[in-house]
Amino acid sequence: MQVPEEISGLLTDSSWTDGAESKLVAAVFKVGVDSGEEKEKGTINNEQLLQTITQSGLSRTVHLKISYVSGEEVQTLPGAKSPLQLKKIIHEHPAWNGWISSEGDLWLEQKVNDLSTLTKKEAYIGVDAFGNLKLFKGPPVQEKVLKTFFQMDMGSLKSSLPESIWKELHEGIRVQDIEEYNSVLSTFSDYAREASEHVMQNKQ
Repeated sequence: MQVPEEISGLLTDSSWTDGAESKLVAAVFKVGVDSGEEKEKGTINNEQLLQTITQSGLSRTVHLKISYVSGEEVQTLPGAKSPLQLKKIIHEHPAWNGWISSEGDLWLEQKVNDLSTLTKKEAYIGVDAFGNLKLFKGPPVQEKVLKTFFQMDMGSLKSSLPESIWKELHEGIRVQDIEEYNSVLSTFSDYAREASEHVMQNKQ
């Protein structure tokens, strides 16, 4: 398979801008792990959420979660918020999904079809020793895995790609935005082991 020009460019360009450190206050960055709270209670619309807060009259801890394609960032606001403060926060985030957790905390979530700011600073896509395509924080040699995509047919991959691209895949392909992220995944998805096995079965 011929590798698209934009992928070849990514494979040969390892430079990126360091940028300033993120200034998210009281933020915790989690990758590939959902809080699970919304699955437990289920999101409700803002009107129902406001009604629940009004009827309970309870102060609550607030968590603001942004879910990216590469993981999630959770910011916990300091101190318990009164019902009036909770209502103000909800009104300030009209497009966010909300729910009350089993612990009584208020969660508000926004889904973003992009990489997080932190991930953009040092994200690489590469393979591990077992042929699994993964998203890494830093070069793959550092083994800081953020997300695992799929296992690849390394035999087909090695026989199809130039040696330089094979080397870059092991050293890590730098991705700095969602376009690069999707382009790399799209290219190497053709070598996913399940897809390769399916092609072989069709030929038989």
